[in-house]
Amino acid sequence: MASPTINPFSSVATDPIRNFRFLVEFLPHDTKSSAAVDFQKTIGFTNASGFGISVAPIAYREGGYNTAVHYLPGQTSFEPVSFTRGTILGSNQNHQWMRQLFAVVSGRTNAGVGHDFRCNIDVSVISHPNPANTKTSAGGRATNPYDLHVSMRFRLYNAWISSLVYGDLNSGGEGLMVEGMTVVHEGFDVNYAPDYATTAAKFKI
Repeated sequence: MASPTINPFSSVATDPIRNFRFLVEFLPHDTKSSAAVDFQKTIGFTNASGFGISVAPIAYREGGYNTAVHYLPGQTSFEPVSFTRGTILGSNQNHQWMRQLFAVVSGRTNAGVGHDFRCNIDVSVISHPNPANTKTSAGGRATNPYDLHVSMRFRLYNAWISSLVYGDLNSGGEGLMVEGMTVVHEGFDVNYAPDYATTAAKFKI
């Protein structure tokens, strides 16, 4: 009996990373100031979008070479990143973060002079189905249930909140109250896990 045909290209390594399991971690620069926002360190958002880089091309023409236009790389810009989540009782860090900038628009702020309102933000994309946790006890169980395998990790540098929007109120609806936050930043980096036995490395602060 002939052996069944097996697709040689079908393997776990060819499966794309799932996009619906991720955690966001805030790493404020100013951790000693009493006016610093009490950041909830790790948050699960419902949506995170806007991870993009673009480089402006500079066109120039060269005398004697008129068949084509040359291009040089110009300034690099990083797209603002938007985060959305349900509004939760007692979780007002986004509003408090925005208040640090109120001195610019209304003369009121909850931060002192010279306070650094920027932070780094790590976005960890968690594998699904989750492989074996990387740290286990002698009995084979995970030493930390939140020690999940991270397929890839983004870090946004020098991010600060630029927009905060709350969902509409509707007495006839059945929706959830949500809030959307947009941050601008000065670049991001990405680390990939090499395999399912090794989690994506954390960035150095």
